[in-house]
Amino acid sequence: MPDILETGVLVIGGGPVGLGLALDLAWRGCPSLLAERDSGTATVLLAKANGLHERTMELCRRWGIAERVERAGFPTWHPGDSVYCTGLGGYYIGRSFMPSTEERVTPPETPQKRMRCPQYTFDPLLASEVQARGLTKLLYSHNFESLEQDASGVTVKLRRTSDGASVTVRTKFLVGCDGAGSAVRQAVGIDFTGRLLDYSMSAMLRIDDLQSRIDYGRRGERYLLLGKEGAWGIMTSVDGASVWRLTVVGSQEKLNPATYDASADVRRALGDIDAPFEILRVVPWRRSEYAAGAFRSGRVFLAGDSAHTTSPTGGHGMNTGFGDVSDLGWMLEAVLSGWGGPGLLDAYDAERRPVAKRNSASSTANYRGWVANEGYERILEPGANGEAARAAIGAKLQSSLHNEWNSLGIDLGFRYEDSPVIIPDGTPATEDTPDTYIPTARPGHRAPHAWLSDDRSTLDLFGRGFVLLDFAHQTTVAPLEKAAALRRVPLQTIDIADDRIAQLYGFNLVLVRPDGHVAWRGNQLPDDVDRLVDIVRGARPPRVA
Repeated sequence: MPDILETGVLVIGGGPVGLGLALDLAWRGCPSLLAERDSGTATVLLAKANGLHERTMELCRRWGIAERVERAGFPTWHPGDSVYCTGLGGYYIGRSFMPSTEERVTPPETPQKRMRCPQYTFDPLLASEVQARGLTKLLYSHNFESLEQDASGVTVKLRRTSDGASVTVRTKFLVGCDGAGSAVRQAVGIDFTGRLLDYSMSAMLRIDDLQSRIDYGRRGERYLLLGKEGAWGIMTSVDGASVWRLTVVGSQEKLNPATYDASADVRRALGDIDAPFEILRVVPWRRSEYAAGAFRSGRVFLAGDSAHTTSPTGGHGMNTGFGDVSDLGWMLEAVLSGWGGPGLLDAYDAERRPVAKRNSASSTANYRGWVANEGYERILEPGANGEAARAAIGAKLQSSLHNEWNSLGIDLGFRYEDSPVIIPDGTPATEDTPDTYIPTARPGHRAPHAWLSDDRSTLDLFGRGFVLLDFAHQTTVAPLEKAAALRRVPLQTIDIADDRIAQLYGFNLVLVRPDGHVAWRGNQLPDDVDRLVDIVRGARPPRVA
């Protein structure tokens, strides 16, 4: 007889998004099961993401792991500059200055600044925290094979790679976090459409003491490699020491894994620097801007790369996936706990799919600026003509790539204003630009950060359930508290006697969801508080004025 396991949530895929979802559920006291085809976490040194943006770090703060991430990440003293050059030992073109973590000031709009943490370090950190919580069963070396849905759950077939045994899992909900080629997505027949941007090859390298041989003054974190054809690759310091990643762009024919010679491109990247190097791993991949036609099919959900792919130009791929985690985690827990209504899970697709498309489009715009090659004909020429060409190219890159290195608007400014569980207040939308974030408590937006008198952030108030912020102090909120209690909706009312924060939030009463997004606000409670509670928990059709 095959093994039969039962769980409320089954997560397929043990990358950062899958582990993040398991951790968020565990933080909420919700058990889950995670199946991963590899034998462990980060068993292979892959060319993966390593930038944790502000909103992701806010989630790490909520889970209590932000300080661990800071200690485990990229060296805090290392500059984050992006240097433009023809090779590490070639012509210097220019740079975009980015301070080190130690030098960088935390933006006033958030309690956390972005961090660099290699994924081969970040993933095991997440896995250890998931295991420490004791609410997630981790099944390594288990491949997803099939699923069948019915009215009460999903029956999933896994294959244990160690002995080929079949494992059956019965789950209330299934979340596919199994990457761009998602077998879960294919099993439920959801399409995956968009555009292919290029074929790329990433080589993980070990080069000792390389930074000291680069004669460009201040250290860089990444070096954009330019030739007459434009940008052909980028060399990135992964650990601030000896591990580097060389990413080369090209065609499918040029970067055929069977014939590709990574060493030749490494030597081209090094230029005149004669440094011994070791190629640790070479991985082909497709740079694309794709999105699933839906992020939900019945009891099956998609998150991370299974739902959307993004060019890494801007570092929004994994961070967008953590936005999926923040949104889906509380919704699943609410439904499993019995207070989330039947329409709550419909909001996941309505909220996250537009954000994923927005973030991917911004990353593609960064990529277009990256590979534009007009005026590169004289980039390698010595003398005055070559110097003039290189100066013009450097200035153009600094301008066109500004949004790639400055993206607080992307990271914090996303909103769920068209969600069926958000109640609009009629105020105009704020501007949505990649580099600028405008704090607002307009329904659908992330509730703004402000420091409280006890040195906590307002963000520290949110997460476990709904929070009603009362800035009026004379408003009778008992009807709302009663309506929530009758439906077992977790709700805490918090009085804030701070005019500065009251002005930031804009209204006397602000209702914030467990994920930290504003669900409703007003100067007084509506006459029908039952309808308000039912809408925000997904138990009534939208909407209320």
